[in-house]
Order: sequence, then C-alpha cells, then structure tokens
Amino acid sequence: MKQVLFLFLFCSSLNLFSQQFIERNLSFQSDVFYGQLIEHDKSLKTAIQKNPFGLLLSWNTVNTKENCFNTLYNYPERGYSFLYENFNSTVLGEAYGLYRHYTYKIGNQNNHFKLTTAFGLAYASQPYDKVSNPYNFALGSHALASAFLKFQYYTLFQKQHIRLNTAVSLIHFSNISFKNPNLGINTVAFHVGINYLIQPETIQISDKKNNIDTPQSTVRYALIFRTGINESKEINSGRYPFFTASFYAYKKMNAYSVLTGGIDFFNSLFLKYYIQNINDLEGTNYNTSNFQRVGLFVGHELTQNHFAFISQIGYTVYYPFPYVSRVYERFGFKHQLSQHLFSELTMKVNLFRAEALEFGLGYTF
Repeated sequence: MKQVLFLFLFCSSLNLFSQQFIERNLSFQSDVFYGQLIEHDKSLKTAIQKNPFGLLLSWNTVNTKENCFNTLYNYPERGYSFLYENFNSTVLGEAYGLYRHYTYKIGNQNNHFKLTTAFGLAYASQPYDKVSNPYNFALGSHALASAFLKFQYYTLFQKQHIRLNTAVSLIHFSNISFKNPNLGINTVAFHVGINYLIQPETIQISDKKNNIDTPQSTVRYALIFRTGINESKEINSGRYPFFTASFYAYKKMNAYSVLTGGIDFFNSLFLKYYIQNINDLEGTNYNTSNFQRVGLFVGHELTQNHFAFISQIGYTVYYPFPYVSRVYERFGFKHQLSQHLFSELTMKVNLFRAEALEFGLGYTF
C-alpha cells in the first residue's frame, strides 16, 4: 500500500499547465489487463504461480464548478470503479474490488497523459486457512482494503465518442493487519481500454490558478489521538486495541503543500502479548510491561479542499523491544471538520509490513 500512496503523492505534486477550455462529459470505460505479481517476500514464492489477468470497469464524470480544488488540479475526472482480478494461482484465487477514483490530467489539454488514483474495499475468494490454504501468506481474510494507480500514457484510436487507450497500473490488496498473515499482494499490469463519451461538450473556463492566494507560512501546532485494533505478525495471536498520541508542528508552503514534523507515542497492546510469547518460545526475559514506543517523524500533506493526503516517515527512538523495524511510515487521509478540529484515517507501516489502520481525531492550535 505504501508504494501506491507514495507514487500518487509524487505524481499529484507535479505542476499542471493551466487551460481555458475543458471537456465536460460522462464516460464509461472498460479495461482488460494482464500483469505480473511482485514477490516482495520469500514467503510468497509458493503463492505466485502464473501471470494474473482481469477486468476494470469505470464510470467517470467531470465537475466544472470553478472552485479552488478544480482550478488547482485542472478539473479532474471522478467516479467509481469495479475491478476483477484472477491471480492465476491455486493459492491466491480471485479478488473483487469497489473503488472511488479521481483522474488527474498531466500536462496540457492536447496530450493524453492521465493518472487515476483509486481507494476502496475488496473481497478475496481464497484467504489463508491453516488447513485448506496454508500457503496464502499474502491475504489473511476475505475482507480487504485495496488501492490502485493507473497511468494512461497513449491513445491508440479516437473519434467523437470512442477512444481506445493504453495504460499501466499498480494494484494492491491488503487487510492492514486486522488479521494475519497479511503480507499483501501487488500487481503491475498492462491495460487496453475502450472509453465511451456520453454527450461530450467543450466549455470555456476562466483561468484563476494564478490568482489563488498562497497561505501564510506561519508555523502552527496540532495534537491528535489515534486508535484501532490490530494483531501481531504471529498468526492467530489475537487482536487488541492500540492508542497513539502525536504532537507536531506544521507549516503551509503553498496552496498545495504542508510540511510537518513531530513526535509519536505508541501504546500497542498486541506487543505485550507478543513479547510474552517470545519469552516463552525463546527463553528470553524481555519486560512485558515495557512495550510502549516513541518515534520522531517528518511528513507532507497534499491539500485538496477540506481533504489532504498524508505521507510521513519516522524513526523509533525509544525501542525497548525490537519489532520488525525502527523505521516506520504513515500514509492516509485528513479531513478538516472545522477551523481547529480534524479527523484522519491512516495506515502505519513498518517498512513493507502494515502494522495498523488508525482512526484519528485532532485539534490544531
């Protein structure tokens, strides 16, 4: 999942050329794709067998309201997608996903480069089972979180209503450690798709991008509490609540970007019982009451109206028990509820292993 969000943040930060005309339409797109599963862990060697293939159906519309979000991001398309993927594996089976997506134009109106970002929920047909499917270390449950990035880079054929497009994508499935095993699975795929435009219309818009005020670059502060439930990397070790408190400073650099830096305090109850199991199995003597962690982080927020896409990287400075990695990342979404109050939905990752899905509520000073 973190690869998907990192690529989205990188591509969405590109400066886009302003334009004076835009095509307003409804459209329906049908893609077929063929790809390669990424073996990011040796435990997936048995699960990855042949090349996956699938179908992606998307319904798109363009909002032409002249607000800050549309002006900054060149009036992105938005809509809903359905994805079917056959992993072509007797271990992994199939997956079905429903997504909310946004499609951003890269460059000017005359080229066809587009980036689609999508996030949603999915269903896996053959998750891990100790007896019937013991080698599926990628997907530990039927219910999954999923995301994909699709980069459309060339149009093979175009008429008034029909376009034949090519694209490449990165597709991810994971249950974010609600239930282990949970290594997740990633697919790099090549697409060929037919796009049908319904009542296309070209309208003129005013170019207000240069008139958008840059926010004042004063340093402000925020406090946020996050919680949820998760399980250790040990299979069937039990799910327990966790609590995280974070205090950080932030500074708005421009209309797009906010830089952040601060401190995290982690109180993850699953780690207490994981330490007990390690002591019993390995004969060690770790202190089971000392399972808290403290980390320092820096980050970035990509602003879109009242929402922001969050990316952070941190280092655990207080680390009494070694668990996966000192380095951690956080990716997700922030929603500004009022002038001072905000909510977050984020994923904490230790290198390539997801640790938790965090639900947060914060306050800015």
